Amino acid sequence: MKKFLALVLSLCLVLSLAACGGKPADDDTAEGSKTGGTVRVGLNSAPVSMNIWCQNDLNSATIMNLVCPNPVAMDDDGNKYDYLTESSEPNEDCTVWTIKLKELYWNDGTPVTSEDLLFTAKYGVEHHIGFFDSYYGLVDPDKSSCPDDRTVEFVLTSGNVNFWKGAGFWMPIMRESEWSSVEEPTTYSYSGAGYGPYYVSEWVDGEYVTLERNPYFTLANDGAGACIDEVVFRVYTDENAMVLALQNGEVDVCANFLSASSISQLQSNSNYQIESVGSLGYALLTFSQSNELLQDVNVRKALAASCDREALANVAMSGAATPMYTPISPIYGDFTASNIRQPEFDTDAAAAILENAGYVDTNGDGIRETADGKPLSFTITYKSTLTNVDGVMSILSSDFAKAGVELKLQPVDAATFSANVTQGHQYDISYSSWGTIDDVDTTLLTCFGIGQTLNFMEFNSQEQEDLLNAMQSETDYNKRVELLNQWQSWFVENLPCCHLFVPNNTYAADTTNFTGWHLSPGNSAFLACANFVNVHAK
Repeated sequence: MKKFLALVLSLCLVLSLAACGGKPADDDTAEGSKTGGTVRVGLNSAPVSMNIWCQNDLNSATIMNLVCPNPVAMDDDGNKYDYLTESSEPNEDCTVWTIKLKELYWNDGTPVTSEDLLFTAKYGVEHHIGFFDSYYGLVDPDKSSCPDDRTVEFVLTSGNVNFWKGAGFWMPIMRESEWSSVEEPTTYSYSGAGYGPYYVSEWVDGEYVTLERNPYFTLANDGAGACIDEVVFRVYTDENAMVLALQNGEVDVCANFLSASSISQLQSNSNYQIESVGSLGYALLTFSQSNELLQDVNVRKALAASCDREALANVAMSGAATPMYTPISPIYGDFTASNIRQPEFDTDAAAAILENAGYVDTNGDGIRETADGKPLSFTITYKSTLTNVDGVMSILSSDFAKAGVELKLQPVDAATFSANVTQGHQYDISYSSWGTIDDVDTTLLTCFGIGQTLNFMEFNSQEQEDLLNAMQSETDYNKRVELLNQWQSWFVENLPCCHLFVPNNTYAADTTNFTGWHLSPGNSAFLACANFVNVHAK
C-alpha cells in the first residue's frame, strides 16, 4: 500500500510540474566532470536580508543575484545587454517599451510570466519600496499590458531613453502569487524562491546562506543550467578573517573586493586567480540636510576643499584607486570632457571660506563655531568593513581639523548603516562607496531626485530636478551631454555631496577545486550570475 501511495504521489508531482510548464534541465548535456559540487563563498560582513527589493545591501544583492537575477546584465566592456529577456524595443520617442522574456521557471517548475514582470512594476511603485519609483515611476499602469505570457508593453508617462537599461539592470522580478497578498513589503520575509540558477534553501542571519541548484533553469551550458549544485556563503567578521579563510581552504572565492595588503598576501600562491576591474561606482561623502550646519553651502564647500583625493587614493587606498575631481566618474570620458571640477584640496582656502562665513574659533580649542556658539563638529558614519577605511578616516580627520572642523568617527555594521543612513536618514556625514552608477546621462535622478530612495542626504532642489528630468527624455545624445554639463555646473556650486575616488577593485578565487572563474564590471564580480553559471569542478 505504501509503495502504491508513493507511486501515486510521484505521478501527481510529475503531472503537476508538467502542467505548470517546467521541465528540469538535462544534466547529461553538460560534461559529467563539470557538474556537481559545493562552492563556498566568503563574505566580509553579514548580508541584511534576502528581501533585496526593499533594501540596498551589497552582500545581500550578490547572493540574491544568483536567485532572482536582474533581466539585464553587463558584459566585459561595461555594456548592458538583454540577459533574461529576448528583446527590449522602444518606440520612436521612448514612451512605449516592449519587453519579451525568455523562458524562465521558478524552482518549483512554474513559469515566470509577463504578468509577474508587470506586477513587479505596479506593486513596487504602489508601495514606494526600494528603487521602484526611480526605475518604474514613469510607467502608466492603466495603459501598460501583457499581449502574451512572455511579453509586456510598458507605456510611460514621458519618454525615457534608458528605461529598460535601468529597470532591467536593477530590479529583479517579483512573483505575483507570493507578493500580491503582502501588505507591508519592507518587513516581509521572502520565501527564497528563485527563477535564476539557484534558490535559497537556508538563511541563518549572521552565519551562512545556502543556495541549491534550480533544476528548471536552463539558460546556461546548452540547456543544462548551472554546473555547481550548491553555493554556501559564509559570513566573516572582516576582510582579514575572510582572506584567512581563503588561505585555509575554508572558502573557494571572496565575494568582496580586497585591499592591497590582502592581495600581497595571496599573490605568491599560483592557485589563486587574482583579477582587477575598474569600479563603475565611487567613494563619496554625503552631507545630511537634517543637520542645520550642513545646510550652509559655505560649510559644504569648505569640507569638499578639505578632501585630499590624491592622498586618499594613493596612501589610504595604496594606489588602488583613481582620484575623482569631477561630479561624474572619469571612466565616462564623454561626460567628463568638460572638466567641470569640484573644489580643489586646500585647507587654507577651506579655513578662509569658513572664516568669511562667520565661523570662528573663539575658545581656542581648534574647532570653529557659529555666532551662537555651535561647534563645527560632525559625526561621520561608515561601514567598518569598507576596504582601507581606517586610512581614509585618518586622512579626512586630520585635514578637516586643519580647517577647524571636528570629525567624530562612527564605524557601524552594514545593517546599522542601512538603518541610520540609507533608510533612516539620521546622521551628519556618511562615507560610503557606490558599487555601480550607470547610465549617468539619465539615471542620476535616482541619486539626487526629490524624494528618491538614494537621495538619503535629502538635498531637494527643483532646479536640479528639472535638469535631471530633461536628461531622461532627451533622445539626442549630444543634447543630453549638454544637459549633463549644466547639471555638473550646478553640482559644484551646491555640493549636495562630495565625490572622492574611483576604486580599482581586485578579487580573488581559488582554482584548486573549481575553474571557470570570470570577472566582469559590476557589483557581484566572480559571483555575477551570467558568469558564475559556468564555474565548474575540475
